[in-house]
Amino acid sequence: MTLLRKLAALIIAAVLIAHTTTARADDMADVTAASDAFYDSLSVLDDGTAMSTVFAQTPYITFVGPMSKDIIVGWPALNGYFGKANQMFNRREAQLENRTLHVSGTLAWEVGLETGEFETKDGKVLPVNWVATNVYEKQPDGKWLMVSHHVQPGAK
Repeated sequence: MTLLRKLAALIIAAVLIAHTTTARADDMADVTAASDAFYDSLSVLDDGTAMSTVFAQTPYITFVGPMSKDIIVGWPALNGYFGKANQMFNRREAQLENRTLHVSGTLAWEVGLETGEFETKDGKVLPVNWVATNVYEKQPDGKWLMVSHHVQPGAK
């Protein structure tokens, strides 16, 4: 291989590596933004419309919330769940702390501690202290949307 070809191969390899690193960094930032949008949407006590902007509207999404009695599967079921659950609260605030995020191809997942407070219609304040696992899928348009959310009791 001539020196010119070796140099060209080296430049191409460097460009490909730089592009891969940049794309991954962009994806990490985009997934973090999708996560933040989910936690912002939790505070919107509407008919479920806010969640329609952060969840993929597919038959395979899943949700296990702190008050779920069953695993909720599919967009129609989840939309109905939020429409009903939102009527139970005066206020709902949560954020994800100590986030660990990983992106691989078109899937991303994060684990962290959800903290905050929910206030029920009768004024009872419920502390939020749950371990959360969130899974996101990159859509054909490049947007990251949640496809699974699961919480369970966290550390006291």
